Amino acid sequence: MKYLLIILISVLPFSLVNGQRVMSPDTARNIKPEGTLTLDRRFDDEVFAVGGDDKLLRIYSAGNMQLLKAYAFTAMIRNISWHPQNKNILAVTTGGNVNGILHIEDNAFTQLDIPDGARAVSWNFNGQLLATADNAGLIKIWNAKGALLRTIKKQDENSYFSLDWHPFKNLLVVSGDDIRIADTTGITHKVIKHRKENTGVLAVRWHPSGDFFVSGDYGQAEEGIATLLQFWKTDGTLIKTVKGSKGEIRNLEWDLSGQYLATASDRFRIWDRNGKLLNETKEENSWWGIDWDHKSNMILTAGFSGDIMLWNKEGKLLQVIRGKAK
Repeated sequence: MKYLLIILISVLPFSLVNGQRVMSPDTARNIKPEGTLTLDRRFDDEVFAVGGDDKLLRIYSAGNMQLLKAYAFTAMIRNISWHPQNKNILAVTTGGNVNGILHIEDNAFTQLDIPDGARAVSWNFNGQLLATADNAGLIKIWNAKGALLRTIKKQDENSYFSLDWHPFKNLLVVSGDDIRIADTTGITHKVIKHRKENTGVLAVRWHPSGDFFVSGDYGQAEEGIATLLQFWKTDGTLIKTVKGSKGEIRNLEWDLSGQYLATASDRFRIWDRNGKLLNETKEENSWWGIDWDHKSNMILTAGFSGDIMLWNKEGKLLQVIRGKAK
């Protein structure tokens, strides 16, 4: 009995320290998604994952949109990122100290030391490096096994909201109350104050060509400050500013061809590479998660209500997983 107790004590802290446990699909199916904040489709287009305020990480089949697996975390899930080459590895960041690399095949979890949580996480183009931009204003670079390689500090501790790797260089664009371009040596190449008003930049994404990036900010509609979708050169020179979103732009994603840009705001919108609006939903919603398939034909969205929707590139709704009623 003594030896059994020792074994139990040694095993139990693993799930407690890592802050997640496997939930059976049947149990998870009875819990409707709610407060969904992040969505990411795996590189093979076979599955996608979502997470949010309900603290559940759900993995669905992209073919029939059926729930395959679920994990219960101890804090809200803020962002997720599939490894670009290994289909069993998913990086997860939360609003607490439970952040790490989840190995889907054996349910192992490698903890990352991010005490204050992080809103942004992304693998680089070849999956050898992982970057997080956290709530303490730190960019951290990790190797694929979760070892910390470098921490990039700034002059304050204001939270970061988003980050994205250059499509073929180890160069990062990150955003919070400003936009920064940094590399893995720790050098910050550019700090961009994107407008005179003090409003955060919630999303940044490189164009697949690597020639420019886009940003979407918070705006302050109640104070007459328009939400801005902006296009930038790699040196931080402003190319174009586009208005038209009433709510903050919470997320944005290019398709792999670089022809279409999708934005999640008060409406789900699709633009061309020059910022011309092509399609938008008629209904207003609190859109958050968003990701294209790798053939640039379809796009998945997730709203704060928990609804997960599949669309074609013309903006036609194809399928829905209903979340909780708003």
